[in-house]
This record gives sequence, structure tokens and C-alpha cells, in this order.
Amino acid sequence: MIEGKYFFNGKDITMNICIQIRDVIDIIQEKTGMNFPDATVAFYHSKTYEVLQNTESALWAENADYIADRYFEEMGYENII
Repeated sequence: MIEGKYFFNGKDITMNICIQIRDVIDIIQEKTGMNFPDATVAFYHSKTYEVLQNTESALWAENADYIADRYFEEMGYENII
């Protein structure tokens, strides 16, 4: 049995977080024109991604658009939101 990396209240939420990451990267690509590798690296190096990984923050429970908006705010892309 494979153990999950992300847990919330004792439940494995790894798949939820992976789906959120994928969806946020898709939004970053769509709104900025970045290619997949660049969008992925940019997101992985953001404070938003760091907060997303902290399961107690519950950011993972928000929709991908909300998370992407937090990322764009962090990066100073106010005109994209």
C-alpha cells in the first residue's frame, strides 16, 4: 500500500492537491501564455504553492480559480485577475 503525502484530519488528500496543482498550472498557462515547464516552475517557486502544501491552511479545499488568483496577486499580475 502506498502512503499519501498530504493528509487532513487523518484523510489522505494527496490526489485532491495534485488535481489542484494541475488545474492551477493550466490556468497560469492560459492567462499568461507560459509554456507548461515555465508555468510549473513559476508556481512551484511561489508562496501560494507553499501555502497550498500546508494542508492546515485549507487552501487546497478552494477551487483552482481562487488559488490561481492568489498566485497572480502574489506575482503582481493584478490585470489578469
